[in-house]
Amino acid sequence: MGKIKISQLPIGKDTRCPWHGPYRDGKLFNSEEILPNNVCPWLYNTSYPYFLGLLYGAKFNWNERGDCQVACPATNGIDVIVQKRDNDGSFDPRISDKMKFVIFAQVVKRNGDCPYHHQLDERIIFPTCMMGHYMCPAAFVNIFPLLRLDPPSCIKKDFIRCPDWADPIVLSIK
Repeated sequence: MGKIKISQLPIGKDTRCPWHGPYRDGKLFNSEEILPNNVCPWLYNTSYPYFLGLLYGAKFNWNERGDCQVACPATNGIDVIVQKRDNDGSFDPRISDKMKFVIFAQVVKRNGDCPYHHQLDERIIFPTCMMGHYMCPAAFVNIFPLLRLDPPSCIKKDFIRCPDWADPIVLSIK
């Protein structure tokens, strides 16, 4: 997969943004600083609304803990469960002990080959608990459509899955 590079331009005035404020003189973010766990950008973009929902207290109806199921857009892609759990220190050493919880997607099924090599039980952490290690996820999702990335071989415009893998709806772009 191709590398992504995104530049934050220098900030001309004060900002209250905790994500971008530290880079007052600008910053070049590379793929490893943009996408946690080198996650597929399409899966990250699809998962973002569910990550954000859990961050702000949403409870989804997949189970009693408020988790939700999210599908990679590829028809034969991966299935994940997006979860919010107490920070027990086992997620990533870059996560501060001060973080009360961690939001992540856990791979629960591979329906075919994944060019991003996502594996069963892999955790893709929503980086709100690792500020300073990743680019702001909201900024990435906002510019994602403008990146004009070539979709990986697993994504076909004629067969795109609905994000809810429990309901097998397939869409087609004509």
